Amino acid sequence: MSIQKAAIISIVSAIVVFYSTYEVIKATWSTGMTRIMAVLALLSLVAATYGLIELALAVIATTAERRRKAREVTERRKGDRARRPTPH
Repeated sequence: MSIQKAAIISIVSAIVVFYSTYEVIKATWSTGMTRIMAVLALLSLVAATYGLIELALAVIATTAERRRKAREVTERRKGDRARRPTPH
């Protein structure tokens, strides 16, 4: 999943969590609607957690990809700029 998609999922879910929780605490709606809002808050909390985990994994994957590409560039260098093998 891309960083943008994971960030959007996290942000939208967090907004829904806060709004649903606010409506549950305010308790101006009927009992059934309050229960639906409570369930919506819990499901949105799960979605926000999922989005944050995916966001962290996307950032890690992006960083690893950049390092891999940088390593490929340095390994292709020839002559004086070539990587020297590490002595063991």
